[in-house]
Amino acid sequence: MIELARELGLAIAGSAEFIQMKQAQSAFEQNETIAALMQELNEKRERLITILAQEEGDDMEAVSLTNDIDRLEEQLKESPLYEELVAAQAAFSSVLTAVNDEINACIGGETSASAGCAGDCGGCSGCKH
Repeated sequence: MIELARELGLAIAGSAEFIQMKQAQSAFEQNETIAALMQELNEKRERLITILAQEEGDDMEAVSLTNDIDRLEEQLKESPLYEELVAAQAAFSSVLTAVNDEINACIGGETSASAGCAGDCGGCSGCKH
């Protein structure tokens, strides 16, 4: 059984969706502009956490940092590399969901299609209930 799991893992690692996701991650992480945004974002998040942990933290600085964090997050989301990464992650997640559904269907478990199953098979789309 472990050998079959290994084979499945290797097959997943060789899938177009996984390869595309890894390429998108690499492009995202290697981009200098994004790296600078991420560094600034992380620094501001850490500073905000420090301020919020203090008994008498500076409320104005916390508000300013929150606004800065929101602005930086929006800048990241506007990047085509970010959009590609999110799309690639979603595609790979769909592959994993399909694999898990197939395994669960074979062992009589719940699949994503049957998650809301109430036992009435009248409107069933094939959850193997």
